[in-house]
Amino acid sequence: MRTIDKLNAVIDYVENHISEDIDLNHLAAIACSSLYDFQRMFGFIAEMSIVEYIRKRRLTLAGLELRQGKASVLTVAIKYNYNSPVSFARAFQAFHGIVPSKVKSSGVPLQMFPRIFFQVTVKEVPIVLRRDIIVVNGKEYEASYFGEVDISAWSKDYSKREFWRLEDVYGDFKDLPETGQVLPYNNYPINVEIGQVFVIDYLRKKDGLVERKYYIADGTVWKDLPSTREFRPGHPGPTPPLRMDKITVNGKEYDASYFGSRDMSSWSELYVDRDFWRLENAYDDFKDNPGVGGSVLPYNNYPMHIEIGQVFVIDYQVKIDGSIERKFYISDGTVWQDMPSTREVLHK
Repeated sequence: MRTIDKLNAVIDYVENHISEDIDLNHLAAIACSSLYDFQRMFGFIAEMSIVEYIRKRRLTLAGLELRQGKASVLTVAIKYNYNSPVSFARAFQAFHGIVPSKVKSSGVPLQMFPRIFFQVTVKEVPIVLRRDIIVVNGKEYEASYFGEVDISAWSKDYSKREFWRLEDVYGDFKDLPETGQVLPYNNYPINVEIGQVFVIDYLRKKDGLVERKYYIADGTVWKDLPSTREFRPGHPGPTPPLRMDKITVNGKEYDASYFGSRDMSSWSELYVDRDFWRLENAYDDFKDNPGVGGSVLPYNNYPMHIEIGQVFVIDYQVKIDGSIERKFYISDGTVWQDMPSTREVLHK
């Protein structure tokens, strides 16, 4: 069965069980995939997450039922898996722009999100304007150039960006640390596919210098948009710290390596950024500490290489008041949704 047919089978199942508790693992099984790969594949092709699709379909059908006036708000809320009329009303108003109790009497048009169908379409082959060689980490790569895009009207820092694609290099870059920044596919002048690597040269307004950035298409989805992920073009392996310091935990002083800060403000509702520290030779002191509600942080969130047996301190700056929220993570072999991950633990 083709991938497209498998995804249509997933949609068939969702539509036939839309008022039931839908298990994402079962949907992944229908797609003959792991949960992690299924979610990335669905997001890439549908340009939204499977959870978002289910939510929109439920709210669409709930609106139609309320417009007919044959069921109460409470009955419809329970039918479409909302725990309370309050949470249902909040989600319903955000989607339709009207509270559910006013649907029948108001006559206000409702949002309609139809069932989706997947099909194969023929894509236009992008025209390569020229080919050249780009050297990364001392290695030469064939590169295809696809032109420049003017961004001066909306970017305060850059006037334009030029797009290059490195050919057949995904394996060399897929495990490199990310910067925390993404670039949605719709910013590119060409079609983007998973497994591609891009070099984008940004021309700075202030001094005319070129700032080179690297992106990889690995199935990342940001705000329901398929996106490339910016990464640092360094070899995987031990990453040198920016500085060394001491961190005291429970009265004991540890050597701590600092690896920098990562901005979170564009996608986190709670935090501005986070600073990454590694406590040296501290694993035995933390490995038996209880976890924090199953909280994990995948390796690809870190700016450095991760190995089992390490302990990390991450300082989160809270948006609302600028305070610092310190969290502790250990690398003990935890895997979350097929991704190697650190596990948050209590420090007492």
